[in-house]
Amino acid sequence: MIMLLLCVITSASCNSKQRQTLAGSTGVVADDPTAVKAKEDIAGRIKNLYAKIAQKEEGIESYACHTWWNTVAAVDKKDAEVEEIGFFNDDLWTQMQDENPDDFEVRDMKFLQLDVEKGTALVDFVLWSSVQTIHQKFAFCREDGDWRVHNIIRCDTDFDGHETETDMMQAMQDYLAESQEGTSGLTYANMEGIYDSLDENMNSESRFCLNADGTATWGMVGSLNYTEYTYTIKGNTICLKPKDVDSEEDCYEYDEDTRSLKNEQGAVYYRQIVD
Repeated sequence: MIMLLLCVITSASCNSKQRQTLAGSTGVVADDPTAVKAKEDIAGRIKNLYAKIAQKEEGIESYACHTWWNTVAAVDKKDAEVEEIGFFNDDLWTQMQDENPDDFEVRDMKFLQLDVEKGTALVDFVLWSSVQTIHQKFAFCREDGDWRVHNIIRCDTDFDGHETETDMMQAMQDYLAESQEGTSGLTYANMEGIYDSLDENMNSESRFCLNADGTATWGMVGSLNYTEYTYTIKGNTICLKPKDVDSEEDCYEYDEDTRSLKNEQGAVYYRQIVD
């Protein structure tokens, strides 16, 4: 009887330690009803998200948290100011560059971390479609009573067969923190000045005067006649538009090294040093 009692106590102790270890790694005990409900809710959110994307439905904003969308909006704004391809070169949710198909299927879902009390989770899954199959992880947070995506971790396989991970939130934050010099560092204040085109003997022929209030003038050097403009700054480009005239903008790319403005037709205006 004593030996039997010791076995029962030992077994109970082992089970208790196993449950404590599981609770320590996930934040909840595996068979806790709150954990089961949370997993069902999160799995449903992922599947519903891709069902909406497949059917090209609106309203996926509620599937990610405010921090995520605010960061995406900031990246979109920066992308709009650069001429080359920006940060987003593919669909944020499907990693596809062309139109998304309508047959997405979420497979092999695994919960790597779940803490109901803190409202955090990390889910690993495969997104299958007739176009491609991708492996990624979603980090979730609880916001406004719902489980929402807080981060996406992309899992890519290199040429050697090794899988690498990209933390999209960190990548977006790094992109936003990059130096703006040469792309969006131009302002009306630092572009104010005189810009001349030169003939073959390096004599000034025509002249742009850019003002700090967003206005400009152009005329032939030595002439009293001139044309008035307004101009806008788009990243590293100055776009001029004649005042009170219905015509297209004439855009010049600014080269910081040569301190020059050059348009698509090849006209070049060099900034003049004024004493």
